[in-house]
Amino acid sequence: MIKKTAKGLLSLAVIFYFLFLTLFGLSDYLYPDHILRPEGDPPEGVLCFSFEESENVESQKVLAFGFLPVKNVNVSFFSETEVLLGGELFGVRMQTDGLLVTALDQVETVGGVKKPAADAGLQKGDIIRAMDGIEVKSAPDFSKILSKSAGKAVVLDVSRGSQRLKLTLTAAESSSGDGWKGGLWVRDGAAGIGTVTFTDPKTGTFAGLGHGVCDSETGTLFPLEQGEVCRATVENIIKGKRSSPGELKGVLGLRDGKLVSNTSCGIYGRWDPVGHAAPKTVKVAPKSEVKTGKAKIFCTLDENGKKEYEIEIEEIIGPDRESKNFIIRVTDGELIEKTGGIIQGMSGSPIVQNGKLIGAVTHVLVDDPTRGYGIFIENMMKMAASVAEGAA
Repeated sequence: MIKKTAKGLLSLAVIFYFLFLTLFGLSDYLYPDHILRPEGDPPEGVLCFSFEESENVESQKVLAFGFLPVKNVNVSFFSETEVLLGGELFGVRMQTDGLLVTALDQVETVGGVKKPAADAGLQKGDIIRAMDGIEVKSAPDFSKILSKSAGKAVVLDVSRGSQRLKLTLTAAESSSGDGWKGGLWVRDGAAGIGTVTFTDPKTGTFAGLGHGVCDSETGTLFPLEQGEVCRATVENIIKGKRSSPGELKGVLGLRDGKLVSNTSCGIYGRWDPVGHAAPKTVKVAPKSEVKTGKAKIFCTLDENGKKEYEIEIEEIIGPDRESKNFIIRVTDGELIEKTGGIIQGMSGSPIVQNGKLIGAVTHVLVDDPTRGYGIFIENMMKMAASVAEGAA
């Protein structure tokens, strides 16, 4: 009898243990560690879960069946922001803050092959800020100083991530008569097109791309010194195919604004959106409202301006990541016919679900051009606030 009772209690304990694990896992799925809600709209209970009444509204305890605590969540509240919906094509011309090292090379000299940059300790992705205390802003400036050095050591002020380094470079004289060479390739700027995600109607500040402008060779985020925003028109569309991403070929026109910041969540600048198209105001949704299912994107593919196309949000994959938060699939037959799906130049295309702006298109999946990644608009808005604070 005692053994049976013990076994029964043990079985009951095991059942409760697994029940608790199930409840804990379910609560983790339903409620992330941080919830963003509109002001005056506290989080609501779902299924068997509810929130314990507390004076501290910024820290809430989740209860199962009204009494069993399973986790704590942090709650932030925001004013329901309205922005101007993007979808316009735009161009950028950027000048880097320093020179980005994109590759190391060798120099053929009379005495044999030399590798000045590698010997100095330079690496791909380094940013050269100054040479012998003189700021360098262009590749021609860099070449000119090397030429004048005539083989004498030059001290480079270099940024490598968060490190600041002093490296000594001694140029080598090329046997082909090209003068003194450093054995490296540098880049001082970039240009391209993308799509506007939203514009703040109060300040004229806009956000686009949903990802940063990076060097194609190193993947390094371009350190922005200055940049301008330009009008852009579509010249040609290269359709995306499996293992071959497509592209919007555009022509950059007149200067239309100023680029302020190049970040991992997109690029930010100031312009006047009124001159592009009749602006439409839309409410911004927190990431907690983003669901799998039908949605729309807005982008510009021809002279007729921006147009909406049907997509499906297939999966939320990185709710706590800075970017690549969910996967989308293009379902609109017209868009697939025109582009094959998602192509370069469409980055930043705003995604609207249930009448609210929820995110932006960022990248295409190379193996399937009809599918790609999206970023939460909440992340872009937070970065915009950070950019504005830094510029203040």
